[in-house]
Amino acid sequence: MSAEATNEATLTLGELLYANPAVTRIGEKEWLALIHAIAAGDEAALRSLYEKTHPLVFTYLVRLTGDRELTQELVLDIYQMIWCEAPVFAAAEGPVLGWIMRQARAHALHHPRAGKPPGDAERVAEDLRLKEALETLTMHEREAIEATILNGSSYSELAAQHGDSIGTIKSRLRAGLAKLQLAFQKQGAAS
Repeated sequence: MSAEATNEATLTLGELLYANPAVTRIGEKEWLALIHAIAAGDEAALRSLYEKTHPLVFTYLVRLTGDRELTQELVLDIYQMIWCEAPVFAAAEGPVLGWIMRQARAHALHHPRAGKPPGDAERVAEDLRLKEALETLTMHEREAIEATILNGSSYSELAAQHGDSIGTIKSRLRAGLAKLQLAFQKQGAAS
């Protein structure tokens, strides 16, 4: 197996979501190094993490809440939470980006203004784009993404529920995220 094929087999969530060749790929060790630096009080590390993850967190939260103003507030809260919670981050619970997205989801769902339907045309268009992107996934890929990223399940929990190996769950997650990334890129190019 070539080094390139080996690297593709071990892509992190961040690498899949930022598949733009112009963007330097970031490995899980680098994500962990940022979290450890943040835990030690390094503000530059928080700024770097923010710059690398903000587009993903913002997009996810705006789709979850349907409210850009609320999302801006939530994003600030999420990165403040990361600053405070970095010292207790446990790598055993999954990748750094998965942790950030679970925190973002939990924070958004518990916010008093979250979940109020906006009912505007922009939201309807975003929902349609998301639905089209999700239709590119297999049932197993969608289950892996929903369970790990949206519902906060660990790889081992999902593997146990389905009787699959953790490697199989990770492969489904990687494949599904790659398909979503490609679908969103195609949608962006078409608009």
